[in-house]
Amino acid sequence: MGNNFIGLNELCLLSDVFDLETEFNIPSINYDENFLLEKNKTHLLLLCVSSFKNRNPVTIRNIRNIIIERKEAPFFYNQDWFLNESFIDEELTCQWILVSKSILRESRGCEPKEIKKKYPLYKAIELTYAFFVNYFVSGGEKLWNNDYVWCSDFDDKGDQIYVGRYTDASGLNADGFEIHRHLKIKMNYGVV
Repeated sequence: MGNNFIGLNELCLLSDVFDLETEFNIPSINYDENFLLEKNKTHLLLLCVSSFKNRNPVTIRNIRNIIIERKEAPFFYNQDWFLNESFIDEELTCQWILVSKSILRESRGCEPKEIKKKYPLYKAIELTYAFFVNYFVSGGEKLWNNDYVWCSDFDDKGDQIYVGRYTDASGLNADGFEIHRHLKIKMNYGVV
């Protein structure tokens, strides 16, 4: 996987940003070697860790708190609608994930219902962790820099979560890793 691999050794390099717990039994990589060879230029193979050394779980809330405290790039986009949503406190599980470093072309512009039929979706915590860990390990690479990625999570109103798009290509909005929800049309939408 070359530079597209983040294992225990790479995670240990992040102690000044994310002091991740590194004393645990590393799970087996659950992907076939030939499959990984096919994906080694386009995908990132990443070891997910479930807690920080201070025993706090790896959650979106805890990652966000660390990033905000740093006061330097990378940033979270300045919004807080999700702070009372349960998905931001979902804990990352110790596992290997393989994520595409860019949006799959055939999935662009598709409705989330159609996407779910064809592709497995990652949790928002997995993609948030992947974005920030990769950023620091790679020296500044921004996964999905101008794109959004559908997640398997929903907010408390049943709207699907998506994350990504660090840089606003139009330059109108501030930079930052974004977390949004796709508003479903419900019975209280209409015209007057």
